[in-house]
Amino acid sequence: MGAGPSNLSLACQIHEQMGQGALFLDRQVDFRWHPGSAFDSSELQVSHFKDLVTLVNPRSAYTFINYLHENGRLYHFLNAQFEAVLRAEFEQYLSWAFQRNPLVRGGQTVREIRFDGEFRVRTDNAALGARNVVIGIGKQAKVPPQFKGWTGRNLFHSSELLHIHPEVHKKRVCVVGGGQSGAEVLLHLVGRPEEGRPASITWASQRENYLPLDDSPFTNELFMPCFSDRFAAMSESHRRLFLRRFMLASDGISESTLRAVYRALYRHAFLEPDRCAIALRPGCTVLHCTNAGAAHRLTLRHGMDEFEEVTADIVILATGYENAVPAFLEPMADRLEKIDNELAIGDDFSVSWDGPCDRRIFVQNASLGQRGLADPNLSLLAWRARRILDSLLGRAPRADSEYPGFISPTSVDSWFDPVAEMGGGI
Repeated sequence: MGAGPSNLSLACQIHEQMGQGALFLDRQVDFRWHPGSAFDSSELQVSHFKDLVTLVNPRSAYTFINYLHENGRLYHFLNAQFEAVLRAEFEQYLSWAFQRNPLVRGGQTVREIRFDGEFRVRTDNAALGARNVVIGIGKQAKVPPQFKGWTGRNLFHSSELLHIHPEVHKKRVCVVGGGQSGAEVLLHLVGRPEEGRPASITWASQRENYLPLDDSPFTNELFMPCFSDRFAAMSESHRRLFLRRFMLASDGISESTLRAVYRALYRHAFLEPDRCAIALRPGCTVLHCTNAGAAHRLTLRHGMDEFEEVTADIVILATGYENAVPAFLEPMADRLEKIDNELAIGDDFSVSWDGPCDRRIFVQNASLGQRGLADPNLSLLAWRARRILDSLLGRAPRADSEYPGFISPTSVDSWFDPVAEMGGGI
Protein backbone atom coordinates (compact mmCIF):
# COMPACT_ATOMS: atom_id res chain seq x y z
CA MET A 1 0.00 0.00 0.00
CA GLY A 2 1.69 3.17 -1.20
CA ALA A 3 4.56 3.73 -3.61
CA GLY A 4 6.24 6.72 -2.07
CA PRO A 5 10.00 6.63 -1.38
CA SER A 6 9.79 3.92 1.32
CA ASN A 7 7.81 1.33 -0.60
CA LEU A 8 9.36 2.41 -3.90
CA SER A 9 12.73 1.35 -2.49
CA LEU A 10 11.27 -2.06 -1.66
CA ALA A 11 9.68 -2.30 -5.12
CA CYS A 12 13.04 -1.62 -6.80
CA GLN A 13 14.82 -4.23 -4.71
CA ILE A 14 12.15 -6.88 -5.30
CA HIS A 15 12.12 -6.15 -9.02
CA GLU A 16 15.88 -6.54 -9.34
CA GLN A 17 16.19 -9.59 -7.07
CA MET A 18 13.04 -11.52 -7.95
CA GLY A 19 11.35 -9.87 -10.91
CA GLN A 20 7.84 -10.65 -9.67
CA GLY A 21 5.78 -11.78 -6.70
CA ALA A 22 4.68 -8.39 -5.41
CA LEU A 23 2.35 -5.55 -6.33
CA PHE A 24 2.60 -1.95 -5.12
CA LEU A 25 -0.60 0.09 -5.17
CA ASP A 26 -0.64 3.88 -5.08
CA ARG A 27 -3.56 6.25 -5.50
CA GLN A 28 -1.45 8.62 -7.62
CA VAL A 29 -1.39 8.00 -11.35
CA ASP A 30 1.67 10.20 -11.79
CA PHE A 31 4.17 10.32 -8.95
CA ARG A 32 4.25 13.54 -6.91
CA TRP A 33 6.27 14.04 -3.71
CA HIS A 34 4.60 16.45 -1.26
CA PRO A 35 3.21 18.52 -4.14
CA GLY A 36 1.45 20.99 -1.85
CA SER A 37 4.77 22.25 -0.48
CA ALA A 38 7.17 21.58 -3.36
CA PHE A 39 8.72 25.04 -3.61
CA ASP A 40 11.11 25.63 -6.48
CA SER A 41 14.03 26.44 -4.17
CA SER A 42 13.57 23.52 -1.73
CA GLU A 43 16.61 21.29 -1.24
CA LEU A 44 17.18 17.84 0.22
CA GLN A 45 18.57 17.80 3.75
CA VAL A 46 20.50 14.59 3.04
CA SER A 47 23.08 13.38 0.52
CA HIS A 48 21.89 12.20 -2.90
CA PHE A 49 23.58 8.87 -2.10
CA LYS A 50 20.66 8.27 0.26
CA ASP A 51 18.42 7.41 -2.66
CA LEU A 52 16.22 4.37 -3.20
CA VAL A 53 18.98 1.76 -3.44
CA THR A 54 22.56 3.04 -3.48
CA LEU A 55 23.45 2.33 0.15
CA VAL A 56 22.53 -1.36 -0.16
CA ASN A 57 23.32 -1.89 -3.85
CA PRO A 58 25.32 0.83 -5.59
CA ARG A 59 25.32 -1.33 -8.77
CA SER A 60 21.54 -1.10 -9.08
CA ALA A 61 19.92 0.40 -12.18
CA TYR A 62 17.64 2.39 -9.84
CA THR A 63 20.32 4.67 -8.35
CA PHE A 64 20.11 8.44 -8.58
CA ILE A 65 23.44 8.45 -10.42
CA ASN A 66 22.08 6.06 -13.05
CA TYR A 67 19.00 8.27 -13.40
CA LEU A 68 21.27 11.24 -14.17
CA HIS A 69 23.27 9.10 -16.59
CA GLU A 70 20.23 7.76 -18.46
CA ASN A 71 18.84 11.29 -18.79
CA GLY A 72 22.08 12.74 -20.15
CA ARG A 73 22.78 15.14 -17.33
CA LEU A 74 25.49 13.50 -15.20
CA TYR A 75 28.33 15.83 -16.28
CA HIS A 76 26.05 18.85 -16.02
CA PHE A 77 25.06 17.80 -12.51
CA LEU A 78 28.72 17.58 -11.53
CA ASN A 79 29.52 20.93 -13.13
CA ALA A 80 26.63 22.64 -11.34
CA GLN A 81 28.30 21.87 -7.97
CA PHE A 82 25.07 21.92 -6.02
CA GLU A 83 25.52 22.12 -2.26
CA ALA A 84 22.37 20.00 -2.01
CA VAL A 85 20.10 18.32 -4.53
CA LEU A 86 16.99 20.28 -5.38
CA ARG A 87 13.84 18.49 -4.21
CA ALA A 88 12.34 19.10 -7.66
CA GLU A 89 15.12 17.02 -9.26
CA PHE A 90 14.89 14.28 -6.65
CA GLU A 91 11.14 14.15 -7.27
CA GLN A 92 11.87 13.67 -10.99
CA TYR A 93 14.17 10.78 -10.04
CA LEU A 94 11.50 9.18 -7.85
CA SER A 95 8.92 9.59 -10.61
CA TRP A 96 11.35 7.94 -13.07
CA ALA A 97 11.65 4.93 -10.76
CA PHE A 98 7.89 4.87 -10.17
CA GLN A 99 7.12 4.80 -13.89
CA ARG A 100 9.75 2.23 -14.95
CA ASN A 101 9.07 -0.35 -12.23
CA PRO A 102 6.55 -2.94 -13.51
CA LEU A 103 5.55 -3.91 -9.96
CA VAL A 104 4.08 -0.45 -9.29
CA ARG A 105 0.47 0.23 -10.23
CA GLY A 106 -0.77 3.81 -9.96
CA GLY A 107 -4.34 5.06 -9.81
CA GLN A 108 -5.29 2.43 -7.19
CA THR A 109 -6.85 3.64 -3.94
CA VAL A 110 -6.98 0.97 -1.24
CA ARG A 111 -10.30 1.09 0.58
CA GLU A 112 -10.13 -1.85 2.95
CA ILE A 113 -7.97 -4.72 4.18
CA ARG A 114 -9.45 -7.74 5.92
CA PHE A 115 -7.95 -11.07 6.98
CA ASP A 116 -9.54 -14.51 6.64
CA GLY A 117 -6.47 -16.74 6.45
CA GLU A 118 -4.95 -14.41 3.90
CA PHE A 119 -5.21 -10.67 3.46
CA ARG A 120 -8.07 -9.40 1.31
CA VAL A 121 -7.27 -6.03 -0.24
CA ARG A 122 -10.14 -4.09 -1.79
CA THR A 123 -9.57 -1.14 -4.08
CA ASP A 124 -12.09 0.88 -6.07
CA ASN A 125 -11.97 -1.61 -8.93
CA ALA A 126 -10.29 -4.80 -7.71
CA ALA A 127 -10.20 -7.38 -4.94
CA LEU A 128 -6.77 -8.89 -4.33
CA GLY A 129 -5.35 -11.56 -2.08
CA ALA A 130 -1.95 -11.42 -0.38
CA ARG A 131 0.18 -13.47 1.99
CA ASN A 132 1.79 -10.34 3.45
CA VAL A 133 1.21 -6.60 3.17
CA VAL A 134 3.62 -3.67 3.48
CA ILE A 135 2.19 -0.26 4.34
CA GLY A 136 4.22 2.76 3.28
CA ILE A 137 1.73 5.60 2.87
CA GLY A 138 3.59 8.27 4.85
CA LYS A 139 2.26 10.43 7.64
CA GLN A 140 -0.62 12.86 7.89
CA ALA A 141 -0.38 16.60 8.48
CA LYS A 142 -0.29 17.50 12.17
CA VAL A 143 -2.81 20.18 13.18
CA PRO A 144 -2.33 21.21 16.85
CA PRO A 145 -5.49 21.11 19.02
CA GLN A 146 -5.84 24.91 19.28
CA PHE A 147 -6.35 25.12 15.50
CA LYS A 148 -8.75 22.23 15.01
CA GLY A 149 -12.17 23.34 13.92
CA TRP A 150 -10.74 26.41 12.19
CA THR A 151 -9.08 24.84 9.16
CA GLY A 152 -10.15 26.00 5.70
CA ARG A 153 -8.98 28.25 2.91
CA ASN A 154 -7.50 30.83 5.29
CA LEU A 155 -6.09 28.46 7.94
CA PHE A 156 -4.35 25.34 6.69
CA HIS A 157 -1.29 23.10 6.96
CA SER A 158 1.78 24.06 4.93
CA SER A 159 1.47 20.80 2.97
CA GLU A 160 -1.61 22.33 1.29
CA LEU A 161 -0.13 25.73 0.43
CA LEU A 162 0.45 25.14 -3.28
CA HIS A 163 -2.91 23.39 -3.63
CA ILE A 164 -4.87 26.21 -2.03
CA HIS A 165 -2.88 29.11 -3.54
CA PRO A 166 -4.33 31.66 -1.11
CA GLU A 167 -4.54 35.27 -2.22
CA VAL A 168 -1.97 36.83 0.12
CA HIS A 169 -1.66 40.27 -1.53
CA LYS A 170 -2.04 42.95 1.16
CA LYS A 171 -3.10 40.29 3.66
CA ARG A 172 -1.79 39.68 7.17
CA VAL A 173 -0.14 36.24 7.23
CA CYS A 174 1.02 34.23 10.24
CA VAL A 175 3.33 31.22 9.80
CA VAL A 176 3.36 28.86 12.79
CA GLY A 177 6.32 26.50 13.17
CA GLY A 178 10.06 27.16 13.26
CA GLY A 179 11.46 24.19 11.35
CA GLN A 180 12.48 23.69 7.73
CA SER A 181 8.90 23.91 6.42
CA GLY A 182 8.27 27.19 8.23
CA ALA A 183 11.47 28.68 6.80
CA GLU A 184 10.56 27.57 3.28
CA VAL A 185 7.08 29.07 3.59
CA LEU A 186 8.58 32.38 4.73
CA LEU A 187 10.98 32.37 1.77
CA HIS A 188 8.07 31.64 -0.56
CA LEU A 189 6.09 34.60 0.77
CA VAL A 190 8.96 37.09 0.86
CA GLY A 191 10.06 36.00 -2.60
CA ARG A 192 6.77 36.91 -4.25
CA PRO A 193 6.72 39.88 -6.66
CA GLU A 194 6.16 43.21 -4.92
CA GLU A 195 2.64 43.49 -6.32
CA GLY A 196 1.70 40.14 -4.79
CA ARG A 197 3.24 40.31 -1.33
CA PRO A 198 1.39 40.20 1.98
CA ALA A 199 0.92 43.35 4.04
CA SER A 200 2.60 41.62 6.98
CA ILE A 201 4.16 38.29 7.91
CA THR A 202 4.54 36.96 11.47
CA TRP A 203 6.72 33.87 11.90
CA ALA A 204 6.04 32.20 15.26
CA SER A 205 8.00 29.30 16.74
CA GLN A 206 8.11 27.56 20.10
CA ARG A 207 11.88 27.15 19.76
CA GLU A 208 14.04 29.81 21.35
CA ASN A 209 15.54 30.68 17.98
CA TYR A 210 15.43 29.55 14.35
CA LEU A 211 17.86 26.71 14.89
CA PRO A 212 20.08 24.95 12.34
CA LEU A 213 19.99 21.28 11.45
CA ASP A 214 22.80 19.41 13.19
CA ASP A 215 24.47 17.86 10.15
CA SER A 216 27.84 17.24 11.77
CA PRO A 217 29.76 13.97 11.23
CA PHE A 218 29.33 12.39 14.65
CA THR A 219 25.67 13.31 14.84
CA ASN A 220 25.21 11.66 11.46
CA GLU A 221 26.32 8.38 13.00
CA LEU A 222 22.80 8.33 14.45
CA PHE A 223 21.59 7.71 10.90
CA MET A 224 23.55 4.50 10.33
CA PRO A 225 21.92 1.03 10.38
CA CYS A 226 23.89 -0.09 13.43
CA PHE A 227 22.43 2.75 15.47
CA SER A 228 18.85 1.99 14.43
CA ASP A 229 19.13 -1.45 16.04
CA ARG A 230 20.88 0.03 19.05
CA PHE A 231 18.09 2.56 19.50
CA ALA A 232 15.42 -0.16 19.26
CA ALA A 233 17.12 -2.03 22.13
CA MET A 234 16.93 0.97 24.49
CA SER A 235 14.26 1.24 27.16
CA GLU A 236 11.21 3.30 26.19
CA SER A 237 12.15 6.10 28.61
CA HIS A 238 15.68 6.33 27.17
CA ARG A 239 14.32 6.44 23.64
CA ARG A 240 12.06 9.35 24.51
CA LEU A 241 14.89 11.24 26.20
CA PHE A 242 17.14 10.61 23.22
CA LEU A 243 14.60 11.93 20.72
CA ARG A 244 14.19 15.14 22.72
CA ARG A 245 17.92 15.64 23.14
CA PHE A 246 18.80 15.13 19.49
CA MET A 247 15.72 16.67 17.89
CA LEU A 248 17.82 19.07 15.78
CA ALA A 249 19.61 16.17 14.13
CA SER A 250 16.51 15.72 11.99
CA ASP A 251 14.23 18.67 12.64
CA GLY A 252 16.42 21.76 12.29
CA ILE A 253 16.67 24.19 9.39
CA SER A 254 19.35 23.66 6.76
CA GLU A 255 22.07 26.29 7.07
CA SER A 256 21.68 27.18 3.40
CA THR A 257 17.98 27.86 4.02
CA LEU A 258 18.76 29.96 7.10
CA ARG A 259 21.22 32.03 5.07
CA ALA A 260 18.65 32.43 2.30
CA VAL A 261 16.05 33.64 4.81
CA TYR A 262 18.46 36.12 6.41
CA ARG A 263 19.57 37.46 3.02
CA ALA A 264 15.95 37.80 1.90
CA LEU A 265 15.17 39.75 5.08
CA TYR A 266 18.23 41.95 4.50
CA ARG A 267 17.20 42.73 0.92
CA HIS A 268 13.66 43.32 2.01
CA ALA A 269 14.64 45.66 4.86
CA PHE A 270 17.34 47.72 3.16
CA LEU A 271 17.13 47.41 -0.62
CA GLU A 272 13.45 47.26 -1.51
CA PRO A 273 11.24 50.33 -1.18
CA ASP A 274 7.84 48.62 -0.94
CA ARG A 275 8.19 46.46 2.13
CA CYS A 276 5.75 44.39 4.13
CA ALA A 277 6.07 44.25 7.90
CA ILE A 278 7.91 41.09 8.96
CA ALA A 279 7.88 40.05 12.62
CA LEU A 280 9.96 37.11 13.85
CA ARG A 281 8.56 35.56 17.02
CA PRO A 282 10.75 32.69 18.25
CA GLY A 283 10.33 31.41 21.78
CA CYS A 284 6.57 31.74 21.86
CA THR A 285 3.62 29.38 22.10
CA VAL A 286 0.28 29.83 20.37
CA LEU A 287 -2.15 29.38 23.26
CA HIS A 288 -5.44 30.06 21.49
CA CYS A 289 -6.89 30.64 18.06
CA THR A 290 -10.28 32.33 17.76
CA ASN A 291 -12.40 33.74 14.99
CA ALA A 292 -12.07 37.45 14.23
CA GLY A 293 -14.56 38.04 11.44
CA ALA A 294 -12.98 36.76 8.24
CA ALA A 295 -9.62 36.53 10.04
CA HIS A 296 -8.21 34.68 13.06
CA ARG A 297 -6.84 36.03 16.32
CA LEU A 298 -3.88 34.15 17.79
CA THR A 299 -2.79 34.54 21.41
CA LEU A 300 0.99 34.14 21.71
CA ARG A 301 2.76 33.56 25.02
CA HIS A 302 6.41 34.59 25.38
CA GLY A 303 8.05 32.92 28.36
CA MET A 304 5.70 32.53 31.30
CA ASP A 305 3.85 35.82 31.60
CA GLU A 306 4.16 37.91 28.43
CA PHE A 307 1.30 37.74 25.95
CA GLU A 308 0.67 39.11 22.49
CA GLU A 309 -2.37 39.14 20.21
CA VAL A 310 -1.80 38.63 16.48
CA THR A 311 -4.64 38.98 13.98
CA ALA A 312 -4.06 37.19 10.69
CA ASP A 313 -6.11 36.93 7.52
CA ILE A 314 -4.20 33.75 6.62
CA VAL A 315 -2.60 31.25 9.03
CA ILE A 316 -0.18 28.64 7.66
CA LEU A 317 0.67 25.74 9.98
CA ALA A 318 4.20 24.42 9.43
CA THR A 319 3.65 22.08 12.36
CA GLY A 320 4.98 18.80 10.99
CA TYR A 321 3.41 15.38 10.55
CA GLU A 322 2.14 12.54 12.71
CA ASN A 323 1.24 8.88 12.50
CA ALA A 324 -2.30 7.67 12.04
CA VAL A 325 -3.62 4.15 11.52
CA PRO A 326 -4.90 4.29 7.94
CA ALA A 327 -8.65 4.00 7.45
CA PHE A 328 -8.26 0.90 5.28
CA LEU A 329 -6.95 -0.99 8.35
CA GLU A 330 -10.09 -0.27 10.40
CA PRO A 331 -11.51 -3.81 9.95
CA MET A 332 -8.35 -5.13 11.65
CA ALA A 333 -7.49 -2.24 13.98
CA ASP A 334 -8.34 -4.09 17.20
CA ARG A 335 -5.96 -6.91 16.25
CA LEU A 336 -2.89 -4.68 15.98
CA GLU A 337 -0.68 -3.88 18.96
CA LYS A 338 0.21 -0.21 19.52
CA ILE A 339 2.83 1.75 21.46
CA ASP A 340 1.58 5.29 22.03
CA ASN A 341 0.59 6.51 18.55
CA GLU A 342 2.62 3.90 16.67
CA LEU A 343 1.92 0.35 15.61
CA ALA A 344 4.25 -1.90 17.61
CA ILE A 345 6.90 -3.47 15.37
CA GLY A 346 9.63 -6.10 15.57
CA ASP A 347 13.20 -5.98 14.30
CA ASP A 348 11.98 -6.70 10.76
CA PHE A 349 9.42 -3.84 10.88
CA SER A 350 6.48 -6.26 11.04
CA VAL A 351 3.55 -5.30 13.27
CA SER A 352 2.78 -7.28 16.40
CA TRP A 353 -0.73 -8.70 15.95
CA ASP A 354 -2.87 -11.69 16.88
CA GLY A 355 -2.77 -13.35 13.44
CA PRO A 356 -0.59 -16.22 12.17
CA CYS A 357 3.14 -15.59 12.39
CA ASP A 358 3.60 -16.41 8.71
CA ARG A 359 1.09 -13.72 7.65
CA ARG A 360 2.53 -10.33 8.40
CA ILE A 361 1.86 -6.61 8.12
CA PHE A 362 4.97 -4.47 7.70
CA VAL A 363 5.02 -0.70 8.14
CA GLN A 364 7.52 1.84 6.83
CA ASN A 365 8.15 5.40 8.00
CA ALA A 366 5.84 5.04 10.99
CA SER A 367 8.13 4.09 13.91
CA LEU A 368 10.11 7.12 15.03
CA GLY A 369 9.58 6.26 18.69
CA GLN A 370 10.80 2.69 18.22
CA ARG A 371 13.51 3.02 15.54
CA GLY A 372 14.84 6.54 16.06
CA LEU A 373 15.41 9.76 14.18
CA ALA A 374 16.35 8.02 10.93
CA ASP A 375 12.98 6.30 10.55
CA PRO A 376 11.14 9.19 8.77
CA ASN A 377 14.38 10.25 7.07
CA LEU A 378 15.73 9.09 3.70
CA SER A 379 18.96 7.88 5.35
CA LEU A 380 17.91 4.30 6.07
CA LEU A 381 15.35 3.98 3.29
CA ALA A 382 17.22 1.30 1.32
CA TRP A 383 18.47 -0.56 4.40
CA ARG A 384 14.99 -0.81 5.94
CA ALA A 385 13.48 -2.07 2.67
CA ARG A 386 16.23 -4.68 2.40
CA ARG A 387 15.53 -5.90 5.93
CA ILE A 388 11.82 -6.23 5.13
CA LEU A 389 12.65 -8.14 1.93
CA ASP A 390 14.97 -10.47 3.84
CA SER A 391 12.13 -11.22 6.25
CA LEU A 392 9.60 -11.75 3.45
CA LEU A 393 11.95 -14.27 1.82
CA GLY A 394 12.73 -16.04 5.10
CA ARG A 395 16.37 -14.95 5.08
CA ALA A 396 18.28 -13.91 8.16
CA PRO A 397 18.97 -10.17 8.12
CA ARG A 398 22.05 -9.68 6.01
CA ALA A 399 25.16 -8.63 7.89
CA ASP A 400 25.97 -5.03 7.13
CA SER A 401 29.27 -4.73 5.28
CA GLU A 402 29.68 -1.16 6.54
CA TYR A 403 32.32 -0.52 9.19
CA PRO A 404 30.60 0.04 12.57
CA GLY A 405 30.11 3.58 13.80
CA PHE A 406 33.07 5.23 15.52
CA ILE A 407 30.94 6.00 18.60
CA SER A 408 30.97 2.91 20.79
CA PRO A 409 27.78 1.44 22.31
CA THR A 410 29.07 2.11 25.83
CA SER A 411 29.41 5.80 24.97
CA VAL A 412 25.77 5.85 23.89
CA ASP A 413 24.76 4.28 27.20
CA SER A 414 26.60 7.03 29.10
CA TRP A 415 24.34 9.66 27.50
CA PHE A 416 21.69 8.52 29.97
CA ASP A 417 23.95 8.42 33.03
CA PRO A 418 22.39 10.58 35.79
CA VAL A 419 25.82 12.05 36.61
CA ALA A 420 26.32 13.02 32.98
CA GLU A 421 22.84 14.55 33.01
CA MET A 422 23.96 16.88 35.81
CA GLY A 423 27.18 17.77 34.03
CA GLY A 424 29.35 15.80 36.43
CA GLY A 425 32.41 13.68 35.67
CA ILE A 426 35.61 14.56 33.89
